[in-house]
Amino acid sequence: MPTRRRFEARARVGYAILTLLLTAGMAFSMRRLSSLSDAQLAWLRAEEREITLMERIRWNCELSVVSGRGYLISGDETFLRFAEESRVRFDESVRALRDQTLSPAALRLVEEVEKTARDFMRVREELFEARRRSPPEATRSLVRRLDAELRPLRRELDGSLARLVEHKEAALVKYYDTARGDLDRLEVRMYTLLGALVLAGLGVAWYFSRLLGGSFEQVREAREAAHKAVAGRDELMAIVAHDLRNPLGAITLKAALLRRTSDSEKVRHHAESIEHVAQRMAHLIGTMLDVTTMEAGKFTVTPAPCAVDELLRESLDVFGPLAESRQIRFEQRVDEPDLVIHAERERVLQVLSNLLGNALKFTPQGGRVTLTVAREGAMARFTVADTGPGIPAENLESIFQRFWKHDEPGKRGTGLGLYIARGIIDAHRGRIWVESEVGRGARFSFTLPLAAHAGCEAPAGKVGAPLHPA
Repeated sequence: MPTRRRFEARARVGYAILTLLLTAGMAFSMRRLSSLSDAQLAWLRAEEREITLMERIRWNCELSVVSGRGYLISGDETFLRFAEESRVRFDESVRALRDQTLSPAALRLVEEVEKTARDFMRVREELFEARRRSPPEATRSLVRRLDAELRPLRRELDGSLARLVEHKEAALVKYYDTARGDLDRLEVRMYTLLGALVLAGLGVAWYFSRLLGGSFEQVREAREAAHKAVAGRDELMAIVAHDLRNPLGAITLKAALLRRTSDSEKVRHHAESIEHVAQRMAHLIGTMLDVTTMEAGKFTVTPAPCAVDELLRESLDVFGPLAESRQIRFEQRVDEPDLVIHAERERVLQVLSNLLGNALKFTPQGGRVTLTVAREGAMARFTVADTGPGIPAENLESIFQRFWKHDEPGKRGTGLGLYIARGIIDAHRGRIWVESEVGRGARFSFTLPLAAHAGCEAPAGKVGAPLHPA
């Protein structure tokens, strides 16, 4: 079975690899998409610039014709200056178009535009030169010559520019198709990468589910084996305890008989010692049987009407001398006399014996132990309070668990008394709890149903209750 550290290390490595794969895939996809987008934007900017340059050539050509016509008609130098400025911008646009990265077909179309533009400018310069040398009355013939020679060249230039624009539009359509194809291929690659990452994630999940499944199966088998072992142990304890009761009873009777009939003081002393040891063993066997039945969920009680005053009187008879011998004040108080509870008398005395015995055990000399009983609705609440050292807060929740013991030098016990006390109270449908502060003693309380509210007129029967988990 793999250790927890090895499993956690494998899990971290596996998920780290999966995270790195996912991060690398996302980074690659984003980088590829960014590169593709940048290339497309750069190409579109270049195409946009080329189309802008062609429109500038067309516009400057038109402006040159209009300005030239104005100059030929009026001879105004302003129109000549406008025409020269248009020619300069015209030449700059043609050179800028020539400097672009062009395909062979586009380059041929640009050369055609340049040739037409040179012819256009040559004719325009000839007309301007003729206007400067000719008398004013020759203006009409120059205008007719402009319409006859320059306008056809402008239309030819427009045609060349239109063909270049059509070529660019076709190139744009082709580029859009290519870009769409690139995006489709990138999309396929991204989905492929995503699928690979999903498969890797499923592989990692499958691997760790196998590990978890194996660990769970081993834990389940171990739990079943533990349950069987506990059941076997409890059964063995029950058998041993049951079989030991008879010989212990015989030993107790023989020791008691020997103590009463022997003439020797020494023999009577040994017989009394044997009797006490046998009684102690009988008590331990009874404790083992109670724990076994409680663990099996088969613990029951036989409640009957029981006077609280009698319970307190018997508790005083048993624990009064013990408290006096330890110089501890033992007090009893009942808020309401003649209370009658519906419970099994011996089991209630067992709970009181456990709580009072613990209180006297942990209360220092000169301290006080108080047993109080009060009505609480349909229940009677018993409280055993002491002035001992108290119980730390972290132990209050586990104090009623099996085998819990307060670690204090010289204070020994089985750790089963409070566990059995809780089982007895639960079987009576009551409740038991503890309140304590370190240095201020402890208060153990439990409730039992009052006879008037528990159906005491009905025949007494066995009552059982599910126990809290240990």
